[in-house]
Amino acid sequence: MPTGPLHGTVFRRRLARAVACTAALALAACQHAPPPPSNATPEKAVATNLRLTAAGDFDGLMQNRLPPAAYAQWRREWSAAHAHPVAATADQQQQFAAIMQQLTAPDAEAALLKRAEPTLATLKGGHNALPIAGSILEAAGRQVIANSPQLGPVQRSLALQTLNAAATWAQTTDFSHPKQARKAIAIICTTARSLHVQTLAQWRTLDYATTMKDYGLIWRGLESVLNVYGLDLARSLADADISVVTNDGTNATVKLGLKIAGQRLSGGWPMVKQAGHWYDAALLDAWAKAHPAPAATTVAPAGAGSAALPASARTRTAPAAPASSP
Repeated sequence: MPTGPLHGTVFRRRLARAVACTAALALAACQHAPPPPSNATPEKAVATNLRLTAAGDFDGLMQNRLPPAAYAQWRREWSAAHAHPVAATADQQQQFAAIMQQLTAPDAEAALLKRAEPTLATLKGGHNALPIAGSILEAAGRQVIANSPQLGPVQRSLALQTLNAAATWAQTTDFSHPKQARKAIAIICTTARSLHVQTLAQWRTLDYATTMKDYGLIWRGLESVLNVYGLDLARSLADADISVVTNDGTNATVKLGLKIAGQRLSGGWPMVKQAGHWYDAALLDAWAKAHPAPAATTVAPAGAGSAALPASARTRTAPAAPASSP
């Protein structure tokens, strides 16, 4: 029988990448601010971000991570990029189709479990549990963190803490139990079928609303798979400790404490208030730098629809965040 793309080392690589994506998405959640009344205070803004992340409401997060005019521009930019995607290679198209065919076939669960049995045997008792996961998590996660202009120095520190916790969890968790594997495979197959996509071309033709909905389905499926193996992300997000360290009415620092995979993580999140809303300060700075306001000699009238952020977002000075852990 052919091994297929989900067998052996490749199977483990993809599981490790999934954990890396989980860490990245959880971190991204801390960069969004909700609408009133949820974002009336800095700590409520962060709490709502975590709640929306646990629910997989990524469009809601995008609406809340930017002021309305900037969000509208982001949507226009998404549509423009989506209309002219980078061409996929023949290998990428074939691999995508092969994976979706395996995951959505009528007998997918039984076939994948049988294919995974040799790998489960090598992992029995926790020996060699995802031996390559640590290096893959570190490489993928560090690249995401390094390339994100939305993360300030303290935020990068929290991101690295999360990455290390996820890597340790992947290296020490016993993935060898057939009963758990059966549950995880069933969740993966159910999630894949719910997407109603078989080819990469079909995926790329999805509109924005459907794409965001599918991201939510994938995220909730991933949460469920990780929960099978004892990593409860939803609980970690719900139980987060959130407190305000400083707040002068315009700039604030929120201290965020999380327990992920048994490890306590802590960091500060600079926030800025605009038009009664609290937003992630580093994110607004990054947006302003990427979308500089055009030079003008006159003041544009209010409500002109410009996506440029107020000057305060570009000039604000965030108070130093605490380095201590809770």
